[in-house]
Amino acid sequence: MQTAFKDGSVMVCGTLPKDAVYKTVGQNSSSLTTFGVKVGEKPSPDVNRKADAVWCNCECWHSVARAAQHLRKGDTVLCVGKIKVEQWNGKDLKKLVCEFVMPMPQNPPQPAGSPPPQAAVGNLSDYEELLSDGDPF
Repeated sequence: MQTAFKDGSVMVCGTLPKDAVYKTVGQNSSSLTTFGVKVGEKPSPDVNRKADAVWCNCECWHSVARAAQHLRKGDTVLCVGKIKVEQWNGKDLKKLVCEFVMPMPQNPPQPAGSPPPQAAVGNLSDYEELLSDGDPF
């Protein structure tokens, strides 16, 4: 998933194909974490070929880098940041410089044939249902 906001920020959500890489760089030993995120697929023009993955290269600095350094292969992550374009060998390379990174909770695998988990509601017999009291909230 990917979306852009009016202020130029971009939000992506997807899965990491490998562990995030953390290092310190420069004279000030600034924290840097880099990782890729698979954000979706686009159909292949060739019907006999699988869809092509859509990737986002992310880089995090300072406190965001220290928080993101624990991301591992298979983690689902939500990232918000700004696109940075760099030239390399005559090509434009785009990166998402993350201002916010949040690992998404993972659902534990269910044994085959087991029913889906139900939300714990508890005993609701002491409550009455309000059909409409005229207020929208």
